[in-house]
Order: sequence, then C-alpha cells, then structure tokens
Amino acid sequence: MARRKKRSAKSDLDVRLRTLPLSHATRLDEIVEEIVDHLRPWNAPRSEVTAGVNRELRYLLILAPLEVKRVADRTQNRTHAQQLDDALHKVETLLTSAPQPLSLFLLNPLPGTTEHRGLMPAKTPSIESIKRGNRERVDSFAAELKRLRQVCARGVGFGFGHHPNYDPTKHFCAFWGYALMKGYSDRAITGTKDDAFRVITSLLYEAVSGESGADLKRACDSCLARSGTPPN
Repeated sequence: MARRKKRSAKSDLDVRLRTLPLSHATRLDEIVEEIVDHLRPWNAPRSEVTAGVNRELRYLLILAPLEVKRVADRTQNRTHAQQLDDALHKVETLLTSAPQPLSLFLLNPLPGTTEHRGLMPAKTPSIESIKRGNRERVDSFAAELKRLRQVCARGVGFGFGHHPNYDPTKHFCAFWGYALMKGYSDRAITGTKDDAFRVITSLLYEAVSGESGADLKRACDSCLARSGTPPN
C-alpha cells in the first residue's frame, strides 16, 4: 500500500512538472540553488541540503494549489452557510406541517426496516415504550437540526474562513520556508527584510506563482507569530 502511495505522489509530481513552461522549469533549478545558499550555515552536507530543497520545492508545486482549494474565504463560507440554513429551515417547516398519515410514518419506523424485522424484542413493546422511542428519535433529529442551524448562524454572523484579501498561497509558502530553515539550516529565523526567511519565502512563491520579487512580509510575520518567534 505504501508503494502505491509513493508512485501516485511521484506521478502527480511528474504531471505537474510537465505542465510547466521550459523556462519556468529551468528557473526552478536556479531557485533551488538560491534557497540552498540562503540556508547557510547548513546543518548537513550541501549535497543533502540541495537534494532536500529540490524535493520539498517540487512537492510544494503539488500542494500549494490544493491549499488554495482547501481554504475558502469568508464570503464563500458565509454564502454557503446562508444557503444551508435556508434549506434546514425548510426541512423543519415541512416536518412540522406534514399531513397525516405521512406525519405518523415520519415518527414511526417504516414496516420492513430492521427495527421491525431483526431488532424487535422478544416481548411485544407497550404503547408507552413505542411513543417514548418515537419521541427520542424526533428529539434527537430536532437537536441535530438545531445544532446545524447554530453553526450556520455563526458562519453567517461571525464568519468562517480567511479574509478575502488573505492570500493562502503566500501563507503556505511562508510555512514551507520556515520548515526548510528548521530542517536544513542552523541560521536564526527572523522576519527582517532581506534576511534568509523572507528571501526564501519569496523564492518559493516565485516557484509556485511565477511572480518574482514579491514581498511576503505579512505572511512571514504571521508564520513567526504562530510559531512563537518575534518577527524581528
């Protein structure tokens, strides 16, 4: 099973690299060398550091686009939460307004289900126990509907996800740059302009987006804050 996963990952990587223009693929090799230089002093031989950076950069090319899809912004979450809340409200209304005999079957298990076939007790249940079981089922479902609507209300009001101006790719590259420095360098990690962390993060972002010289200060500061390291 592990081998299959490894081959699949390599296949995804090969496909991603084949879609890159030749000029960009060449630039990736240059980016690797520049990152390695900025990782000095290394905590391993240069050959190992180069191989590691080369590997991590290429996996970044696969994961960065997936990260963008994974984290929706607040507007997308709010819109979907409102749509879901409307649907749940409609379900609640339809359940409470259902005519008989539909409303009775909504409370009782349908004939032929497992509750009627294989899970019936040896002794015939009393009317009271049947009513109690039905009421517990209804209460449980109603409680879940209420919980889901509370989540939706929070999504509409407070909001889930990141601000529309938040760039998940930049923050992901900052996280990747931090991990590279932790894994391959003995250099202190700071958010100072033109220092290694900021430069490496910018190079990673260039590899993913094709945009060179981008300043990822905000993303780097956020990454350092999450790690408990002062930005400067």
